[in-house]
Order: sequence, then structure tokens, then C-alpha cells
Amino acid sequence: MIIIQQETYTLRTWEPADAPSLAQQLNNKKLWDNCRDGLPFPYSQEDGDFFIQLVKQKDGVHDFCIEVEGKAVGNIGFVPGNDVERFSAEVGYILGESYWNRGIMTDALREAISYYFETTDIVRLFAFIFEYNPASMRVLEKVGFSKVGIMHRAVYKNDQFWDGHYYELLK
Repeated sequence: MIIIQQETYTLRTWEPADAPSLAQQLNNKKLWDNCRDGLPFPYSQEDGDFFIQLVKQKDGVHDFCIEVEGKAVGNIGFVPGNDVERFSAEVGYILGESYWNRGIMTDALREAISYYFETTDIVRLFAFIFEYNPASMRVLEKVGFSKVGIMHRAVYKNDQFWDGHYYELLK
């Protein structure tokens, strides 16, 4: 299902045929360095198959494929909270390195957030960015997120502690 068609990209739901392209994009240490360790590295087509299978099992749309020139090159995902945080969701995003600095992620994130707020009961989004990823912080700020704090030594990545920058956006 196409969510939005822009001149430079399409934001849509994931399809099983996207796994090879996803694996090609995500098998990149620079990307992995900015993500939670739950993202496999190296990233294989089997990892892509597994991810898409999980996405397809969810009720509603929580994960958005970013397609450029017919190829799946990134993801925007929302993880709803539960219990007292049931109206909040964490947002995460990833884009193949060859598509950085084109404005694709900023625009796609803005569109995905709009869609997500319109189709769910979520009223608050949050994101957690590693201190050494200022480009991702700029993306969040451009779409309206505010930094609400820095959690010192909250991230352990590549055998080192890092600060985590916490952002939020209210509906």
C-alpha cells in the first residue's frame, strides 16, 4: 500500500520482494553503528525476510518502507508503548548510506508521523539518538521534535559508553 508518492521517494508498506534490497542497504557498519544492537550485522537477505515477516504480522501500519527508484532503501518504524505508556511510541529510522543528505529522510519521517498520528491513538512520539549522530538529531529537529534531555553514558556501543539524546514530539 502506498502511503505517499513524492518526486524523490515513495513511502509504502513492506513487501516480501523487498528483502534483497533491504539487505543490500543495511549490510553497512556505518548504519549499524547508529542503531540498537538488535539490528543484525552483517545483515543478510534472511534477516530482511525475517523483518518483513514480522512487520506483516502486526495489526495496522507501524513500519514504512522508503523506496527510491524502485528499491527498498530504508525504514521508518514505530514501537507503541504499553500500560501507562500506551499512548506513546518510539520512532526509529534508517536509510541506506548512498541516499543520505538528499532530504529524503526528513520528508519521509514527516509524512510517516502525520500518517501515524492520523491512524492511531498515539499522542506522543519519542526517539533516542546516540551522541555521535548529529545528522539524526537534525532530522528530528527539522520535523518538530524537541530535545528533552541527555542521558549520560546510557548507551554501550562498540565497546564504549556514549550519551543518549532523548527527543519527543506531541500530537
